[in-house]
Parts: sequence; structure tokens; C-alpha cells
Amino acid sequence: MTAARIAAGKPIYAATRNADKLRELRALWGPAPPRLITPAAMPDVDECFDTYEQNALAKAAALMKLLFAPALADDSGIEVKALEWKPGVRSARTPSADSTPHERNAFILSQLGSTTGEERRARFVCVCALVLPDEEPLIARGEVEGLIAAAPRGTAGFGYDPIFYYEPFGMTFAEAGPEAKNAVSHRGNAIRRLREMIAPLITR
Repeated sequence: MTAARIAAGKPIYAATRNADKLRELRALWGPAPPRLITPAAMPDVDECFDTYEQNALAKAAALMKLLFAPALADDSGIEVKALEWKPGVRSARTPSADSTPHERNAFILSQLGSTTGEERRARFVCVCALVLPDEEPLIARGEVEGLIAAAPRGTAGFGYDPIFYYEPFGMTFAEAGPEAKNAVSHRGNAIRRLREMIAPLITR
């Protein structure tokens, strides 16, 4: 890959329709160039693959082909020890594709029942893929470990944040708030790694 492929004055497009995720991506990406923006049109992509990497690449590649410009996508999920590290890549479709976040959290809690201790160990995983025209994609992975709380707590987060208890904070991600969460989160770790990867490739 050559440095000329990522110009500081040209934007990178974020491939997501999820408003909460987009807000978090923008906060994590920060103001340093290149800018992260959303396109006017978004291609429909079936996230049917078995890995986060494949799903992220599919979304980013589809948007790159539409705009012929750098495109960023992520795929993320929660993995729970007692559930054999599922739902994983199916997290957004658990228990069904049209389930609400409240229903997803309730489903995970119902599956765990009275399980205690290390069986409630969980991790958030995020893979970010940056696809550029005529170049090999860049892929960064981030994880964070925690436990599944006994009940949802907090209102500051989204998705599974209300049931993800982060031990160093002594609270769930939804209780911690976005700034604290972003400093340690799976998505934060992935974005920071990706920014480190592209830093030497940016031209001004």
C-alpha cells in the first residue's frame, strides 16, 4: 500500500445505518484527518458470514464499490462463556432479527438463569475493516472482557451495554457513560489500532 492512497483531505465513509454505532464511531475516530463521514446512500448487505472479519469486509467493500472511496465498517458482538461463547456474530439477530435491544438483553439473561461466577464471563468483540480502492484492506480487532450482570443497569449505553458489567469500573457500560466506555471498549480498541495502522499512510 502506498501513502498516496489515504489523503488527509479526503473523507473515509462509514458503512452503518445504526445511529448509536455511528455516534460512537465518530467519537472514537476523533477530529484528526481523514474525516469520518456518512454517505448519502448505503448499499444493502446481508451479514450472513460466520466471522466478524467477513461481515465487516463485506459491508466496507460494498460501500467502497458504490463510491470508489475509502470505506470503514465494523462488525461486533457479545460472547458469553455459559452459552459456548455465543451469540457472537449473531448478536444483532438474537433471539431474532427484529428483536429490540431490551428483548436481546432479556433473552441473554433468561438463557443464563441462575448461573453464577465465571460462567457469566463475557467479552465484547469488534472488528473494523477499512477498504480502499485497488488496495488490500486493513483490519483491526478489539476485545474487552467482563461479566453478564444479574439485571440490566444504566441508560447511557446501547445494545448489550446494560448487561455488560466491567469489573475495573464496578458497573455496566451503560452506567459508565460514553467517555469512560470508549476508553476501554472493544470498538475503541479496534479503532485505535486501525488509526495506528493508517497513521503512516496519510498524506497532507
